Amino acid sequence: MAFPQVYWLHYPPETYDKRHSMFAIDGPDQACARNRDKLCAHRFVLLVQAFFVLLATVIVAGNAQAHALEKADPSHLVDALGVTLLTEEYPPFNFLDDQGHLRGIGAEVVQAMATRLGYGKDIDVLPWKRVLLRIDGEANVGVFSMTRTPQREESYQWVGPVVPINAGIFQRADSASPVHDIEDLRQAGLIGVQAGGAAELALRSYGFENLEPIHHSGGVVGMLEKGRIDLIVSSDIELYEQLKNSTLERDDVEMVYAFSSADLYLAFSAQTSPEIVRVWQHAYDEIVKDGQFDRIVSQYGVIMNQSPRIERGLLLSQ
Repeated sequence: MAFPQVYWLHYPPETYDKRHSMFAIDGPDQACARNRDKLCAHRFVLLVQAFFVLLATVIVAGNAQAHALEKADPSHLVDALGVTLLTEEYPPFNFLDDQGHLRGIGAEVVQAMATRLGYGKDIDVLPWKRVLLRIDGEANVGVFSMTRTPQREESYQWVGPVVPINAGIFQRADSASPVHDIEDLRQAGLIGVQAGGAAELALRSYGFENLEPIHHSGGVVGMLEKGRIDLIVSSDIELYEQLKNSTLERDDVEMVYAFSSADLYLAFSAQTSPEIVRVWQHAYDEIVKDGQFDRIVSQYGVIMNQSPRIERGLLLSQ
């Protein structure tokens, strides 16, 4: 006759209570079955917990999207979801990473707005001049990241700002010809500026002829480093990113002039319905209100702390 094997301790059967005892008196098969049951129960608990975490996430996301849409007329919402969004390759504001995914501070903010609205279309990345041709000639086109300037104010409709930045004119700290006023800037060597951007247009309107239009913004710091240009038009965030691929350090470059305004926006074509623009502005207001906007922009650094040598006055940038 086989007797059950007792594990840990021999315990009087008449006093044994399977519901409360910490000792096992089952045979090996029963012990294995008991362990399998416990493992299954543990896995079940984990699955239930994971389900409720996922459910809570979906509910929160759904509530956020619903809140962003609650004031939108259904027909306006449909129109808002049908717009075409365009941007350019202009790091660190918007660029394609090695996997072809759209990244950058402006891109992340606009993508957060799009998610709130349930926008599902791809965002097209084009050269800046083609972007301008599209927004100037078509309805229902949105473009980012574009600076809101007096020259552009009436040409587009504005949502944002999606990127609040400090922009200006920068010079090497060890320059043999430091600038101290606007006239020095006009008489200085070449100023590197984005070709076709608002900075080039505005500086030319203020009488600057010493401009070097640059089609690939990523190389502007290299040109400054090699002495091919003497100053550059940039922003704190942009320059911070570009210096990562340069031998120049933060202290090697200083802002000599700060523009009065350089915030970047999501701009819609003039032919776009104002109701569509309001839907997107409401989505922007929601990500600002709940802190998502701050979480995005806080990931990007600011390079300059010092005050510029020249007082603010000109209005420009991208």
